[in-house]
Amino acid sequence: MANYGIYKRLGYNFDDSSLGIINLSQEAKDHLNSTPSLLLDWQKRDIADSNVSGYVKNPMDDLYISFRSNANSIFTVANNDPANTWSSFDAANLLISVSSSLVASLDRFKSHTDNISGVAAIESGGVDAGTHPYKKTAAGIGKLLVYITSESDSILNASPILGSFTSLFVADSFSSNSNVIISDSATVNAAVNSGGGICILTLSQANVIASHMNTANALIETRRNHDVQFFRNSLSVISDFGKTQEFANMGEVEHNLANNYIGTDKLLSRINS
Repeated sequence: MANYGIYKRLGYNFDDSSLGIINLSQEAKDHLNSTPSLLLDWQKRDIADSNVSGYVKNPMDDLYISFRSNANSIFTVANNDPANTWSSFDAANLLISVSSSLVASLDRFKSHTDNISGVAAIESGGVDAGTHPYKKTAAGIGKLLVYITSESDSILNASPILGSFTSLFVADSFSSNSNVIISDSATVNAAVNSGGGICILTLSQANVIASHMNTANALIETRRNHDVQFFRNSLSVISDFGKTQEFANMGEVEHNLANNYIGTDKLLSRINS
């Protein structure tokens, strides 16, 4: 049998020669040798080497970096003493508002996709971990929901699991919106260069850029909010499942207790139907 070195990591250092209990019985050894494998070979190697990070990535990372950079560029230009560096103070103020909102949404989206991709550990989530989806919790709850919804509603797809992960699947739309903002950033910078340091972007042009940013912001917030709400709805369904399950598998004593003492008309109509 191969020696991967996991046992060595434990650092066992004790003279156990006098311990009669240290050796397993032959029955116990036979049992261990007959049980199905607990670990795959790559797991044994990685555990032995304590090389257990770097398994997942956030597929939205690169898109986020580019998107945020250009949205923030527009904010920086608009927020640079607009009373003296913009020909239209209203245009500058409009872009300050929408670009700062977009940057904030992008940052929330990045944090959210770090959570559901598994890049961010649930242990770092603090008080929010219980109400926001993380890869471990959302996938685990989703697997149970697959069983529940297949029986209750004949749902035979993976949506009960993937409903908390939809933000990972919008790369094309995310990229398209990002490309529009890249073009808008170029427009703003060109207006600065044409004005010799004074941004000559008009309010009409700013309104067009603002509409682009609002469209992008709506996509980002819709997907993030969907994932969070889906996870919370999942928690609620699982909680209700637990509450009903208490009465769905009662033994004879509990059944009599409910029928003769503690059961309401509502419960009795359920368990005796």
